[in-house]
Amino acid sequence: MTDAVPDTTRLQEASAQLAALAEPARLSIYRHLVRHAPDGLCVGELIPEIGLSQPTLSFHLKTLRQVGLVTRRKSGRHVFYAPEFRAMHELMRFLTEHCCAGDADLQQPNNPCAGGVA
Repeated sequence: MTDAVPDTTRLQEASAQLAALAEPARLSIYRHLVRHAPDGLCVGELIPEIGLSQPTLSFHLKTLRQVGLVTRRKSGRHVFYAPEFRAMHELMRFLTEHCCAGDADLQQPNNPCAGGVA
């Protein structure tokens, strides 16, 4: 682990990912996709679950895809979207990489800083 300041590109990428998830509809979409991972859902399956129109849903999916949090694959006439877990894990790693000042004892699962319970 280094004490180096993260490079500007990584800061911008993380900021864009967090901004995408800061919009309630996109956060809801991402959470629905997580529940249906790894296969994901097609737009037609998401519409009734999310309650958005097809154009609005497509706009939000495009935003999530642009920041790398969602993947897209075509199967026949259908387009399926799924969460990109590697990107989310990288974002979480970036956010917590200097947690607890590098003290391994403080990074244990029972530490609230490490996502555990107090």
